[in-house]
Amino acid sequence: MLVCMKRTTLVLEEGILDGIRAKAHAEGKDMSEVVNELLRRGLLQKIKEQPKPMDLPYFSMGKPRVNLADRDLSG
Repeated sequence: MLVCMKRTTLVLEEGILDGIRAKAHAEGKDMSEVVNELLRRGLLQKIKEQPKPMDLPYFSMGKPRVNLADRDLSG
């Protein structure tokens, strides 16, 4: 599978960069693979954490006491 990859520049905290380097070295991967994997996991986790829409209660208010189709405001 051919994946289109774009280059970009990231400004990372030194500790994060050290962690990425160590993880890449330990897994025998390059830093780009590690960053892509971590970003993918983070984005998927964020999607899973989104709250589900809340079911709002609804109530019958009975029959309308005015003609809702009558838009004549003069009377």
